[in-house]
Amino acid sequence: MRDVLLALPLLAACSSGLGLGPDGGPPAVTCALQDAGVPSSGFPSPVPGCSAPAGPTGVLDLAALGWGNRGGVLVVPAAPPGAPLPVVFGFHGADGDGEAVRARLALEGPVDGGAIFVYPNASAGTWDVGADSADSRLVSALLDLLANRYCVDPARIYIAGFSAGAVFTLYLGCHDRGTFRAMAVVAGTDARFDRRCCQGALSAIFVHGTQDEAIPFTEGRAALAHLLDRDQCTSTSAADGLHCVAYACPAEYQADFCQWAGDHDVPDWAGWEIARFFSLLP
Repeated sequence: MRDVLLALPLLAACSSGLGLGPDGGPPAVTCALQDAGVPSSGFPSPVPGCSAPAGPTGVLDLAALGWGNRGGVLVVPAAPPGAPLPVVFGFHGADGDGEAVRARLALEGPVDGGAIFVYPNASAGTWDVGADSADSRLVSALLDLLANRYCVDPARIYIAGFSAGAVFTLYLGCHDRGTFRAMAVVAGTDARFDRRCCQGALSAIFVHGTQDEAIPFTEGRAALAHLLDRDQCTSTSAADGLHCVAYACPAEYQADFCQWAGDHDVPDWAGWEIARFFSLLP
């Protein structure tokens, strides 16, 4: 069943808001760390969890672990002690939940036990992309808990989302200060928050249906264009994988776009392309 993206107001990610300034022009922009609530930097390596007693493995309930009362799913594979694992966050669409997006993105099969997956539930049915985002603070808190409980690789932390979850993924990527290695955006747009606070560069793969009626294909292409500009990539592209094209970017970054003749949904090959993209990053 399709997720229908709830109509979201254009919320500010900056402390200035989006109204006009006193002279009728654009307002002054003050971007601060607390605007998004995301971590200010990456984690040291190795993380404390690499020397901590082994935490529980398998498919776990975030609420049952005491990691937030909103719930969600944590998937931890059995791994040799001290072996650092990547972490992948998956963010659901509006009125969805962690279990639903886990099935929809279907990332775990391609990875075959090679990563920790976190699928949190949003605080109010959909994700907060306003100033001082509560959901961004949740992501930060979950990362802290993971780094203290499990042996995670701080250089391989990824974020992915569908629909409203893709908007939230773009929002986190906009405010990233070096925590995330890359993001996957499935049927997303960056038109629902203030991009003037975006900074730095981040590798990303975009998947978008040409017949999308909830978030138009043109908005997905616009989000790609904004990222290419941030990453200092060119418009030159070449085939990458079975369904995507890759753009010419500086050596440390990569940007892919995967279009398909579908509506507001996740194609059945998306998980494989996202896993391929994450695994082959320089």
